[in-house]
Amino acid sequence: MDYKKAKSITASFFESEPKYFKSLESLTSILIHKGQDSRMDFDAINLIRRRLEIDGGTVLDSLGLAYHELYYSRINEDAHYLFESIYQGLKKSKNRGLKKLTLIGSMILFSRENTLNEKQFDYYHSEFEKLAQLPDELALSKYYRNFFDGMSAGTPETYAKSISDLYNFLIQNHNKISDHIKIYMYQNIALDFRVKNKIDSAEVYLGKIIKVPPSKYERKLLFNTYLELGRIYTLKNELSKAVEFWGLAKDNYDVHDTIHSKVLFDRYLAFNYYENLKLYDSAYYSLKTSRLNEAKKNYAANNSLISELNTKLRTKEKEKQILVEQQKVRTNRNWLIAAILALLLGSGIAVLLQKNTSKKRQLAEQEALLKQQRVDNLLKEQELLSIDAMISGQEKERQKVAGELHDDLGSLMATIKLHFDNAKFSKQDPALQNAQKLLEEAYQKIRGMAHSKNSGVMSDQGLLPTIKKMAKTITETNTLEVTVEDFGLGERMENSLELSIFRIVQELVTNAIKHAEASKVNIQLTQHDDNLNIIVEDDGLGFDSSKVEKRDSGMGLTTIEKRVEHLEGNFTIDSLLGKGTSILIDIPI
Repeated sequence: MDYKKAKSITASFFESEPKYFKSLESLTSILIHKGQDSRMDFDAINLIRRRLEIDGGTVLDSLGLAYHELYYSRINEDAHYLFESIYQGLKKSKNRGLKKLTLIGSMILFSRENTLNEKQFDYYHSEFEKLAQLPDELALSKYYRNFFDGMSAGTPETYAKSISDLYNFLIQNHNKISDHIKIYMYQNIALDFRVKNKIDSAEVYLGKIIKVPPSKYERKLLFNTYLELGRIYTLKNELSKAVEFWGLAKDNYDVHDTIHSKVLFDRYLAFNYYENLKLYDSAYYSLKTSRLNEAKKNYAANNSLISELNTKLRTKEKEKQILVEQQKVRTNRNWLIAAILALLLGSGIAVLLQKNTSKKRQLAEQEALLKQQRVDNLLKEQELLSIDAMISGQEKERQKVAGELHDDLGSLMATIKLHFDNAKFSKQDPALQNAQKLLEEAYQKIRGMAHSKNSGVMSDQGLLPTIKKMAKTITETNTLEVTVEDFGLGERMENSLELSIFRIVQELVTNAIKHAEASKVNIQLTQHDDNLNIIVEDDGLGFDSSKVEKRDSGMGLTTIEKRVEHLEGNFTIDSLLGKGTSILIDIPI
């Protein structure tokens, strides 16, 4: 199948878990090469073993190791153990794909060489049948059942049933089964036809295998196919074709187990080609060569087994020696631990005593600090209450003065003006005209003072109109330009809050008039949800804000800051000499 495309698609599923993709990539490399590309597979298995040593790896790494043992080990003991361990670990898992891949590895083991434990094979095969759903999976189930029965593991009756099931399933599901699965089914059917002496039918199915064509790593399948074709053309007495196919078989020796391929090749030549030509000397030589290679193969396998057993024995002896050394280390360690515990116990008691003394001292210090904080809080609360009382008193005094100006002095001035207007004297006298004019001015000033001091203006008009009116009045004097900008001011606030904010703004503007020598003052009012932001800027002389004296008990900046603090707001001064002053205030509303 298209490995590059599959790799690209699979990588996108493992972006957040790259270690699983690396494990899958290594496993896939081993599954594709099937023991026919040692360089690639050994690179993959080295990475797998490194991951298994570092953190135990993943189940994909364990499967990669199991399949590597399947394709490369002459002794299948380790592969059996690995596949069995992995499957037992996966039994409670819901991952059907990993279970199936593990069971396929076990069934391949039983379809190779002389592993003919029917009870074990039946267990793995039945487990796989429970999970198989796709046509390819059902085809594999029937293929491995027939292959196992065909190795003299089953009776003639079981073999006849399994080959019939395989053939019927292939005919009924031909278009649903993948080509790389069909070619294995073709091989079993071709061998069955050849055994039944149906040479032409066997040739047809062997030809189907070559036409697919199989992967270049399917060397065992190609090797067996070409051997069978050579055998068939020998039976048909077409010896040139037989030699041609045997040459192709020789080109597809199993890369990992070449000796086994030579054994089969020489045996086929002896019993099919040379015997048919009555070249008995050549047949004898090929058969002898086959047996010598088989002896070499068995000798190598035995040496490998002996070497493995010796390694295990040395490992066991080393493990035993390590256990003895570990026991000595544990004994020494126990004595050392006892000494350390005694030392620690004594040190612990001393530390606890020191900590207890230190803790008492810290508690005394914390208690003194808490008392001081309580005193500071009480002083602060008293100060805020004093400011609140002062503000309240000032407002009452303003209202009282405004009332007296308006009710008493205002009425008196109005009466004087009325009598003056009705007096019978010359209206052309300049002195009288000036007196009348001054009287009018005095009346208007008293009336204006009464209105400016009366908080009722705030109650009637609200915060923004009152500030704008104040700005307009100051601007009309032509000595200072006051502008007002507002953003997002919605419904009116509580009257006492509006009054406090107005007095703060009024005092800031008054400070600009008295001390800043400014020509322009800008007032910005911005409401953000439950917060009111006020900025009062002037282009006056400015000052060093770090040196502002905090001893002014009147309406200086310190007192304004206390007012803002009383409203639970923030007060910030930004001023430089010669650069003007900006006052920033944030008040929750």
